[in-house]
Amino acid sequence: MNQKDHRAQPLLNLMQELLDDASLALGQYRSLITTALVQLSRNSGLYPERYGDVYEGNLGGRIVAVKMMRGCGYGRDPAMLMKAFSKEAVLWAQLSSPYVLQFYGIYAIANPSPRLGLVSPWMKNGNLTEYLNESPRMDRLSLMTDIAFGLDYLHSFDPPVIHGDLKGPNILITDEHRACVADFGLCLLVQNSALQITMTSSSNAQGSLFWMAPELFNDNEDCARKNFATDVYAFGCVCYEIFNGKPPFFDLRPCQARISIKESRPLPRPVHPDLDDTIWTLILQCLHGDPGTRPSMDEVRQQLSLRHNR
Repeated sequence: MNQKDHRAQPLLNLMQELLDDASLALGQYRSLITTALVQLSRNSGLYPERYGDVYEGNLGGRIVAVKMMRGCGYGRDPAMLMKAFSKEAVLWAQLSSPYVLQFYGIYAIANPSPRLGLVSPWMKNGNLTEYLNESPRMDRLSLMTDIAFGLDYLHSFDPPVIHGDLKGPNILITDEHRACVADFGLCLLVQNSALQITMTSSSNAQGSLFWMAPELFNDNEDCARKNFATDVYAFGCVCYEIFNGKPPFFDLRPCQARISIKESRPLPRPVHPDLDDTIWTLILQCLHGDPGTRPSMDEVRQQLSLRHNR
């Protein structure tokens, strides 16, 4: 229960896989494993990786990425798995924007146990977090603008789409060194609206601590539901990450970070020559503790477009 970071993640994954394996008769151990899983997740600030093995593949001569799902159907009939994810795949296939990762299709494996893979373009430059570490001289304003265009595209889609887990690892860098929003592994209809769709990350359906809006820590279920404003907050965290190298409060322990986020404590301004007063003010607006005060992604996109002369 005291494990953190790289020591906690494999334990969380193992416990989740045990709970997901329909072929195991866990009996009384199911409740014990569930309790341990919840406690370790709370202590570490991490969540089980539902699926996340990314393989390099070949599709008609093109190099592609195949992201295999974990823990979501072991022991089930492949046809049932395909049916369960068909509507998610169909929705993703409708999205068409240079700022959103393209979806090629589903790859199914029957043996030794049924698994599904999501096929998309291979991004040799990796994700935003990796790119920030390896390419310190990149155009940060351009990356911010790309991400704003991608998120605004989702919010403007018919029906509107809420990403639900925007963060550095879920933003990929193209061969042209542009950013595109990614990780649409699971898609879920929001309960109170047939016109609003939440696409949550394949690696963490409940969100990621350091990119979560303060209201998501509210005990009130209605307040803790992801929406456009929580996406905007996550965008602000990503922008902070672009200039700081790490998201807000990343240097704190998970329990301390959770309190700091919930209380909307002030953040130190990153020291970077590309971060001027206008951009810093926009980031702070996105990170505002009051969801109603945050700008819409359309407003953010327009401001960044003017700065970037698009």
